[in-house]
Amino acid sequence: MVHKQTTYLIVGGSSGLGRALAERFARAGHALVLISSDLRDTRALASDLALRYHVPVLPALFDLAMPAVDFGIIDSALSALPPVAGLLLPAGMNRSHDQPGQPPEALDALTSANYTTLCKFIDHYLPSLRSASSGLIVGFGSVAATRGRTRNVAYSAAKRALACYFESLRHSLSESKITVQFYMLGYLDTNLAFAQRMLLPRATPRRLADKVYQRRLSNFGVAYYPRFWYPICVILRALPWFVYRRLSF
Repeated sequence: MVHKQTTYLIVGGSSGLGRALAERFARAGHALVLISSDLRDTRALASDLALRYHVPVLPALFDLAMPAVDFGIIDSALSALPPVAGLLLPAGMNRSHDQPGQPPEALDALTSANYTTLCKFIDHYLPSLRSASSGLIVGFGSVAATRGRTRNVAYSAAKRALACYFESLRHSLSESKITVQFYMLGYLDTNLAFAQRMLLPRATPRRLADKVYQRRLSNFGVAYYPRFWYPICVILRALPWFVYRRLSF
């Protein structure tokens, strides 16, 4: 348990990595607000964590795919909790037909869920984090954003934009007490994988959640997880176009 209880917002906190992060931070004694677009699983998870770890855990309904945002429900939940100390953004949305030529509403939904709405969350809660004695903002990208390809078009573009946003955020907050971290994720064993066959092994969300908690005070900036993805991405970026365009993955 921590000596002074604080609150973490977990955006996308109902399944996969978000669920694992909720488990890890609740076990450490932090209050949580779990934000998702489906309250069925989130309510059950919140009740379970509150019962097991004796910490306040509140679920909040929020559709990340909608361009218009209203933080009223979340702000109301926070009013009854300890001060906000961190914002964890493991949210992600993918679709099997994310290719050039998709309908505008599909493109808008993927862009909002993977980029613009996450930026709006940060902008909204940044003043609260600035006023705290310390703060943490953690974003999660994807190795899919290393180079463009036929599949995962909007998803990859949004994740690349999010990585750039986090670099700007870290630069802006470099003299503050807020730690900004960004993880470039390889294959995780989550629902985003669509049960596809992968060329490389999948990492477990639980192990990543442990690492995020252990490194929450570190100012490392950007990290690849698993680490073997870093040299792979370097090679992919270095491939000349006449070679890269022949790849299918």
